Amino acid sequence: MLRFLLLSDIHFLSLCEEVDPHAVLRRAFLKDVEDYRMANGPIDCILVSGDIAFKGDKDEYEAAHKFFEKLCNAVDCKPEQVYIVPGNHDKNFSTPNESIRHLINAGLSSEKIDSDRLFINLLGTDFSKFKDLYQPFKDYQDFAVKMVSTEPLMTKCLDDGEGVVYNNDEDKAYMVTVLGYLGDYPVILYAMNTSLCSDWYDIDDFGKGHKLFLSQLSYCTSACNEGNVNIVMMHHPTSKLVRGEEIERVLDENFQVQIFGHLHQPASNNNGVIHIHSGALQPQQNENDKSDGYFSVYNILELNVLNNGNVDNLSVGLKVAQFDKGKKVFNDNTFESKNFILPLKKHNNRFFKESQVQVDVLPDGISERTVKYKFLQLDNPKSIMRQMHHQYDENKSYNKNCIEFLNNVQSENRLLELWNLINR
Repeated sequence: MLRFLLLSDIHFLSLCEEVDPHAVLRRAFLKDVEDYRMANGPIDCILVSGDIAFKGDKDEYEAAHKFFEKLCNAVDCKPEQVYIVPGNHDKNFSTPNESIRHLINAGLSSEKIDSDRLFINLLGTDFSKFKDLYQPFKDYQDFAVKMVSTEPLMTKCLDDGEGVVYNNDEDKAYMVTVLGYLGDYPVILYAMNTSLCSDWYDIDDFGKGHKLFLSQLSYCTSACNEGNVNIVMMHHPTSKLVRGEEIERVLDENFQVQIFGHLHQPASNNNGVIHIHSGALQPQQNENDKSDGYFSVYNILELNVLNNGNVDNLSVGLKVAQFDKGKKVFNDNTFESKNFILPLKKHNNRFFKESQVQVDVLPDGISERTVKYKFLQLDNPKSIMRQMHHQYDENKSYNKNCIEFLNNVQSENRLLELWNLINR
C-alpha cells in the first residue's frame, strides 16, 4: 500500500503566529495527522495541489517551508517526499509588465483562435518574450527547487541566462516523477501548471471572467497506463480551462487518478477514472465568492493493488477530514470519504531482458530524491560540486547550476558517491 496526504489551497500569509487567523487550524491539523500516523502508520508522500502562498511572496514560501518540515515530522514522511504544483495564488501578479501579460492571457484564453499554435510559435520564435509569462513565478520557483519539484520549462525561463532557446526534448512543460511501487506497478506523478495565464480577471465561482489556458505541451504527455498507475495533479479542474472537455478526454485516457485544487470544496467521483477535488486547508473569505459553503479539509489517499485471478484492480481509499470551527478539532467527513475500485492494464513483455548496466545501490531507505533533497539544503553545495569535478558556471543562476549538476550525477550513476560526500 501507498498512503498519501492530499492538501490544497493553504494560502500561507507572512504573519507571525500570534496574529495569523489560521494558526489554530494548523495546530489542530498537525495534531490530527500525527494521531492518524500513530494509529495507522506513516504517510509515504504529501501532494499539494497549488495555492501554497497567498500572493506568491518569498516570505510566504519561507513560512510554508517551515510548516512542511513540521508536517513531515508529524506524519513521519521524508521532506523530499513532498510534491507541489503552483496555483493562481502562487503568482505575484504585481511583477513588472503585468499589462502585457494580461493581453497575452486574454489571447491564450480565447476559444475563437488556435491559442496552442500561437503559444508554441511564441515559445519557438521569441523565447525572450515568452519568458515574461513565467516571471511572476520567480519566488515559487526558488521554493520549488528546494522541494525538488521543478518543471523543466519554468526552470529554463527563470534560471537560464540570455540567448537560450527552447529544446522540446529537455524543456518539458510538466514535472514527472515516480512516487513508489505497488507490486510491479510504478506509481507515477505528472504535475501540470494550469496557472500560467492566471491574472486578476480569472473566471470566478459565478462563471464571470476568462478561463485558464493549459498548453498541449503540458497535458499531451508520454504517459502510458499499461503497467503503470498514473496520477495527474494540477490546481484548476478542467471545467476552468479553455477547451476543458478536450483536455479531460486526454487525461482520462492516460491517468487513473486525477487530483485538483482551487474549488475549496472536496468532491470525488469514479467515471472510469478517479477525480478528486482536494478542497482547501485554509479557504479564504471573500464576500464575492461562495465562502459560506467553504470549509477546511485535508485528505488521506490509500492506494493498493488487489489481484482477482488474472485481473489486477487498483483499490483507492479516500478519507476526508473536516475542521469543526466551534470545537477546533477535525472529524471524519463521511459523506465525502469514499472507496473506489478500478481495473488495471497489465503489461506483458514477451521478451526476457537482462540489464547490462551495473548500478550502484543506495542504502536502504534512501531514494534518489532523498539524495537530491539533502544536497539542495546544503549551505555550500559548490564545495561538493568541485569534489565531483563539476564546473560551477557563474553565467548561470544558482538554481540552474544545482539542477544541471544533479541531472549529470544521476545520468552518470554517481548518486551513491554524492550521498557519501554529503554525509562525510
